[in-house]
Amino acid sequence: MSKEIKIILDELNFSIGRINEQEKRGKILKESQYWYREGLKTARDIVLKIDELGEKNKGTTE
Repeated sequence: MSKEIKIILDELNFSIGRINEQEKRGKILKESQYWYREGLKTARDIVLKIDELGEKNKGTTE
């Protein structure tokens, strides 16, 4: 996993965690916050999938 991908994942996980903390403290999330978190989770999944595909391709092209 490249340094750039690790940084992106760290930022996504940090933002997701920040929203989760608010929810754990009993704050009811606004609808926009909920969907923002869901979008961040989807972005994280996409980055992980792209990295996985990149690693597979790297092995076949060398």
